[in-house]
Amino acid sequence: MTVTAIESVTRHKMRVSLDGEPAFVFTDKEIREWNLEEEMVLDDSEEQALLQYVSREAARTAMNLLVKRDYAEAELYRKLRDKGYSEFFAGKGIEYVSAYHYLDDARYARQMIGSRKDTTSRKMMVSRMRQKGLSDEVIQEAMEEADWTDEMGLTRELRRRFSSAEQIESLTDKDRQKLIQSLMRKGYGYSDIQHVIRHLDELEEGTIWN
Repeated sequence: MTVTAIESVTRHKMRVSLDGEPAFVFTDKEIREWNLEEEMVLDDSEEQALLQYVSREAARTAMNLLVKRDYAEAELYRKLRDKGYSEFFAGKGIEYVSAYHYLDDARYARQMIGSRKDTTSRKMMVSRMRQKGLSDEVIQEAMEEADWTDEMGLTRELRRRFSSAEQIESLTDKDRQKLIQSLMRKGYGYSDIQHVIRHLDELEEGTIWN
């Protein structure tokens, strides 16, 4: 294995390339401690020691990120890549936290639904989950488990915005259209919105505002 490049990233951080590929980012202190130089050929013991060290650092970085908040696996992998780790070392970080069950996409999906189902539609939730890198299989399973419909989400949203059904019924056509458009931007379907608004009296009897 050959150190093919050492390039400055910030004032005190350097990107190290191994065998022509960017591999990790070291501080200038670490560069000195490992005596790394461009065109340096590592022997077997040096190579193994360096690989183990950077793998541990990738795992530590992954752990530090998870301490702050939960991540989907693909999302955490992207974070590690953004911090300068190669595919190999980012994979090592993911491998470590997964082995100790610190990373669980199914659990993460359930947490997303639990924390956001009152403020977003099912369609929008699926879109956000995909953006986080969750698989369709994980998303489908979590959505099927959730006791949650768009009608429930709409009624909660209306309760948050209005104090009574009468207040919504008294909206002008212009304000009602603005309300519908704002709900559609949250991913709710037009027909679902119209259905909920048309049945406000029934919803009120069902304790929406009680």
